[in-house]
Amino acid sequence: MSKFFENKEYFWEYEYPFGEDFLKNVFKESFKRKFSKDGNGILNIVLLNDKIYLLDLKEAKSMLLNDGKKAFRDETKDIIIQDISNEFTKMGIEHTINGGKFITFKIFDYIGKIEIVKKAAMPN
Repeated sequence: MSKFFENKEYFWEYEYPFGEDFLKNVFKESFKRKFSKDGNGILNIVLLNDKIYLLDLKEAKSMLLNDGKKAFRDETKDIIIQDISNEFTKMGIEHTINGGKFITFKIFDYIGKIEIVKKAAMPN
């Protein structure tokens, strides 16, 4: 089992295993981890279909509405969202997809929010 799905005392403790364990497991060689030169910490990047996506994990106060919307003209982002959703479903993690770019999920006493953003170039 991934370290990401272990109970943590503080939400920030999920940030490292989110990329290193969870995303690396889901996206294999398409996942890259990069240290930001702009002071933004560790960046979780998925390179898929010659496109660059930044996946950011934050703590949320509530679950977003599961609106079933797809990413606007971006089928690759839909693939990323579906792959994450499938993994959460397999692990029995309650989650929602909102606006074609957010996934909220319950993990023990916390609610996490993943934002998927397409980038024009590799972040610094």
